[in-house]
Amino acid sequence: MRSTLRKRLDGLYELAERKYRAAEYRRKAARRKKLLRGGYDCRREYRRTVVPYWRRYGVRPRAVWYRLFSFYPQKVDPRYIPDDLWFDRILPYYSNSSFRRFGEDKNYHAVWFPEALRPKTVASRIAGICYDDQYNIITKEKAARRCAECGRFVLKPSVDSGEGRLIRFFDGGVTQKDVLDAFRDFGGNWIAQEIVAQHETLERLNPGSLNTLRVISFLFENEVHILSVILRVGGAGSKVDNIGAGGYACAVDADGRLSRYAVNRRSERCETTAGGVRFGDVTVPAYADALKLVKTLHVKLAHFKIIGWDIAVDRLARPVLIEFNTAPGQNQYSCGPTFGDLTEKVLTDVFLTKSLKDSKN
Repeated sequence: MRSTLRKRLDGLYELAERKYRAAEYRRKAARRKKLLRGGYDCRREYRRTVVPYWRRYGVRPRAVWYRLFSFYPQKVDPRYIPDDLWFDRILPYYSNSSFRRFGEDKNYHAVWFPEALRPKTVASRIAGICYDDQYNIITKEKAARRCAECGRFVLKPSVDSGEGRLIRFFDGGVTQKDVLDAFRDFGGNWIAQEIVAQHETLERLNPGSLNTLRVISFLFENEVHILSVILRVGGAGSKVDNIGAGGYACAVDADGRLSRYAVNRRSERCETTAGGVRFGDVTVPAYADALKLVKTLHVKLAHFKIIGWDIAVDRLARPVLIEFNTAPGQNQYSCGPTFGDLTEKVLTDVFLTKSLKDSKN
């Protein structure tokens, strides 16, 4: 059990992080509202539907969220979860942020999930110590030599990464010295992995990026629920699939078929990729297998009840675990209200009954 002092200190850190992220997403909302020219005018529906819906939970959400979430459907649904509330109240309730960095460390995926297919590790560094693909300690020089011999690999931070930050791609012709120079930019925690050869169906959406499923799963009432799924597709000339880097986010239907429209970073709906491929003509290979994999893996991570999983599909139509995020954003702009039919149960749990109040000791 933690001491009273440590609980208070942990609580202060968590509170600061929660408030910062909530403020950050309110700033993003203001920018998005400008892009959408004020969003959907839902003042009447907000007063008549949204405010009474949330009053029972002691919450009055800001109207701006419903202007944004309702813009494309042109219809207000009070079950939408405001992003500031998501990061300030809901995620902290369902996930233990104290375990986040260690839990997400990409270098431990092989330990947490030996049954999952993952990109082959070439070398890694954990807290300043270098390893080969079997967790044998090696020198930094040997790690660089392994990478140079591999030729085609990706080097990325193993903790505190996101939105494609700091990722470097190597496509052959690299020397040991080149790799050692690259290591300096990544500090004491990184992973070098072979580049995944993705399925041709997803490759044609954008050949330059690894186009991945973002699956949001929820461990609730002793069952893993799939809340939403989008396919992230890179923009023209991009090596990463993040929407912030010019890519697209497209909702995936229950049968694995992409929705007709994707959304880009300017909040515009797009019917085709930069290369002219229609989103609605594409069905994700091995979609059911990907969701089954997520459900199998999530049950091991009870400290994190809500997780965002990045899953690729390889040439042989097999789901490949790329990474997971224990503080994911929502897919509401593409997929509708995050919790769907579970919304009332979830909000009652978070704001009224608080069944998990002792889950963090």
